[in-house]
Amino acid sequence: MRRERNLERLLRAGAALMAERGVNGLTMREVARRSGLGLATLYTYLAGKDELVYRVLARVLEGAVASAQAAAAARGPRERLKALATDHVRRVRERPFEARLLQDPLPRLPDPLARRLEAARRQHLEVVRGIVDGAVGAVRRRRASEQRALLVLGMCERLALDAAGADDAPGPDRLAHAVLALLYEGAGGVR
Repeated sequence: MRRERNLERLLRAGAALMAERGVNGLTMREVARRSGLGLATLYTYLAGKDELVYRVLARVLEGAVASAQAAAAARGPRERLKALATDHVRRVRERPFEARLLQDPLPRLPDPLARRLEAARRQHLEVVRGIVDGAVGAVRRRRASEQRALLVLGMCERLALDAAGADDAPGPDRLAHAVLALLYEGAGGVR
């Protein structure tokens, strides 16, 4: 139990630092300091920076896949897309670092770790693609389908980031509705 708590503290500290400074600004010494654990103790839990980065990013991607799969379980195609868009807006507003991870290039990691992260990201995109295609019609060309899925996520991200600083910012449901109105009805449907 203590081991799990300490590892959790390290991963949370690592995630916070990565969100603030990016992977290149992350140091094991700072992770140890922020977690309240000694540097030597840190290395009993993690082999090094690559493992820490991998574990943090894997956790984020696993969470994104799980929430996209939960959206895919909604009752109808449009409800699935609304659940996906609302979840993505919420994710961007609460943890922008995580949302960027789904689209930005992954950091350089040793090959087996990098392949696992890329596989998780592809899995997320496949779930998103299935939801988007189901709601607005399948596209014969795979590339066009992927671009449309990324476009929906990008629109959600942009609206969430634009609204983040406003005192009267609309909630995730309302922002997701705006994305879906644009998708289904064109620019004339957005109010």
